[in-house]
Amino acid sequence: MVIDYKGIQLRFVETDDAEFIVSIRNNERKSRFISKTSPDVEAQKQWIIHYKEREQQKKEYYFIASDENNEVFATYRVYKIDSGLPEIGSWVSKPEYSNVKNSIKVDVAVKDFVLNELNFDTIQFEVRKQNTSVNSYHKLFQPELIRTDDENNFYLLKKDTFNRILPDILKKFKI
Repeated sequence: MVIDYKGIQLRFVETDDAEFIVSIRNNERKSRFISKTSPDVEAQKQWIIHYKEREQQKKEYYFIASDENNEVFATYRVYKIDSGLPEIGSWVSKPEYSNVKNSIKVDVAVKDFVLNELNFDTIQFEVRKQNTSVNSYHKLFQPELIRTDDENNFYLLKKDTFNRILPDILKKFKI
């Protein structure tokens, strides 16, 4: 499956992507606000093999994003689908990738996929409190802050809110 969205493409992750995933998830700057990932590429390949089973069962999707130049630049996951309240996360771009608009397109494409293609009414996500820029960005979508803990903010985003606010966000970022 490939999702084309305004010049970027999202495709399902493959074992060949393990080195890329490990490199960005273990980057000192990028890993500050995400869960820890083993630096072992072989362990990541094994994780992907097990993930592919969940993908086949439509329980989880893990995307690799590439831009208009076919440069792979980001990841994003959808999981907990079988709970009825899917969660999005693992949204990480290459540290040296400077096209912020493309990173935003990845987020919008995944939210749109879950809410409008998979047809869920609500998605959930969490953001580390210290990741102020990502919290500020997500707040543009007017999600409901449902709880906090020492480390994270937990949000719910409704489909109706997403679809209503999306044109304004695309306009704001000139997408």
